[in-house]
Amino acid sequence: MTTNKKFSRREFFKIAGAAGLGSLAASMGNLADASSPLKIPTRPFGKTGVNVSVLALGGTYNLMSRQLLLRQALNLGVTYWDTAHSYSGGNSERGIGKYFARYPEDRKKVFLVTKSGSADPDNMTQHLYTSMERLKTTYIDLFFIHMVSDVKDEVDHPKIKEWVERAKGQGKIRLFGFSTHKNMEQCLMDGARLGWIDGIMIDIAVNLAGAMYGHDIVTDSIYSIDTTTGTQSVGPPSRTSGQAW
Repeated sequence: MTTNKKFSRREFFKIAGAAGLGSLAASMGNLADASSPLKIPTRPFGKTGVNVSVLALGGTYNLMSRQLLLRQALNLGVTYWDTAHSYSGGNSERGIGKYFARYPEDRKKVFLVTKSGSADPDNMTQHLYTSMERLKTTYIDLFFIHMVSDVKDEVDHPKIKEWVERAKGQGKIRLFGFSTHKNMEQCLMDGARLGWIDGIMIDIAVNLAGAMYGHDIVTDSIYSIDTTTGTQSVGPPSRTSGQAW
């Protein structure tokens, strides 16, 4: 799904969020009807040529003692693993690295995402190399600047673009983008206009289970960016923020 020029930004934001959640629900509904063992389906990540699972493993926890969770996630087809330099004081990344040290053949099965809390290129380099060491990997599939609220102020700089091109050229990252939890609508639009952002993570609060649990659910949805047209494609995975899935 791509934007239509007749849509306002707010209309697009609402439609995109609904479509992302709807496609996730449809995928899970198909699973329930399948006679084969449970396997999370995959979906193209926009125009990147990469397929990712429609559900993601959200790694905000200390994963050092949750190795079985990682193993079971991969067995179920959850191949999009999301973490960050700051999560659990680094023990989220270390936990994933512990898993890859034991099962190195599984690294190529995982679409690995991590984030830097800095938009300074020198700090981004430090965080990238620290993250790769913790994660026991030589490359990151999708590298984010974390918690962006103003793209023009925090992302749209020649030095950051140069950093991205250099990191890709060196084979350290495959794709680049940012996560945003505030001013999300504007960040989506501004990110699409840059032409060199591959993906954006946003929060969407829904109340699918509010009657059961008495509170809203916050999911992270990933938007891939078509760099040839500057349009946004709705593309799960989605995950429950702060939970194992």
